[in-house]
Amino acid sequence: MSAFSDSARPGPKTTLYDHAVALARQYPDVPLPADGKPYPNADERDVSQLNDERSDSDGTLTSQLIDNYFATPTQHRDIAQLYRTVIEYNVPIHPSPAIVEAIGRADPDQVRQLGRHLARTSTDPEPTVLGIAILAEVGTAEDVPLIQTIGLLSNTFGPLSAKALARLPDATTNLIWLADRAAGWGRVYLVGAICRLGDPAAEPWLLRKPCDGDYLNGYFAHKVAAAAPFHEAIAQPDADEDLVDHTGTLLSTLVWSQGMSGTILHYDHSEQVLSDYLSHVTRLAPNLSRYGLLWTLARFLDGHADFSPPDWATLESLRTGYWLVTPDCTAVALRTDRSNKQRTRTDTRMGVIRSARARSKCRRQWRKSVIDHNQIHCPPILVRVLIPQGRSSNPLPH
Repeated sequence: MSAFSDSARPGPKTTLYDHAVALARQYPDVPLPADGKPYPNADERDVSQLNDERSDSDGTLTSQLIDNYFATPTQHRDIAQLYRTVIEYNVPIHPSPAIVEAIGRADPDQVRQLGRHLARTSTDPEPTVLGIAILAEVGTAEDVPLIQTIGLLSNTFGPLSAKALARLPDATTNLIWLADRAAGWGRVYLVGAICRLGDPAAEPWLLRKPCDGDYLNGYFAHKVAAAAPFHEAIAQPDADEDLVDHTGTLLSTLVWSQGMSGTILHYDHSEQVLSDYLSHVTRLAPNLSRYGLLWTLARFLDGHADFSPPDWATLESLRTGYWLVTPDCTAVALRTDRSNKQRTRTDTRMGVIRSARARSKCRRQWRKSVIDHNQIHCPPILVRVLIPQGRSSNPLPH
């Protein structure tokens, strides 16, 4: 029998657990839209209005609350009072040494029961965070489904869920399951946890899945490159399409991840992987996504504001190879716009994209990729495709 009576429950509201379950049924096997926000009952309280004096960024207040709770004789413990108090705190969503130490001072079985209760029945984020923080220290394999379910709300609960799953059995499988259903900051912590495990069983996933194109991928791209044998996998003549495309995304991310993690210049196998990626991508059908990756990598090989060209023996041949294939990708644009059934007509011989829709998309990609037109060498075909005559105040060299 549970030690928590029904009267101790916070009320007949939707719990965050039930909220996550409902969303997971509606959006199976994918990240939840907007990380599952707004959370239930969000209109009843505004976390941003919490009293600064009650903010608990280092977990000190929460650790004291845990100590006081378990210092009280069992028959006099008031879970409802603990709940009311903790919702006034801005409980840290990352592991807190103070909270970890307080959990360690409590009886493992009793604190585990408290963690399960809070994670399963709380209708507010702060008690739920505390529940997952407890399970991250003393949870068992029995708690994996609960942790994964709450972890679907990954921007808030991803960091502690990652820590919790990493110390439990089948860590790689459980972390990958959640990472496939997480985005944003939650994905950053889950991918980082997978990389730290160093489990060879994670390599097929690390080679094909972590980088989803989000800006935050820059925080873990170098960790992924170091944790998985990209240089071996991409060198195989039968490398599959998912591996090739993810390798391109990873390399592109490493180009601009300076200040977030290691960059392409810190990756030991960059030169070889760039060469093998180019060999494979040329046999795949060109599209705008691949064009964007090739364009970013060609610019890197030319040198730009963040990097000087690397001192590689194959630099010139790589640069030539990347610029040669970039126009072919540009000329494709979109073969068919399925949303409105408009077919894009292209004339690859002249390098002119006649569809206004495709031309607009190419220009948007251009503006994202190019900062200073005078710092790169651009094939004339790209000038005709992406910048209409009379529109450029700073034309590229022909």
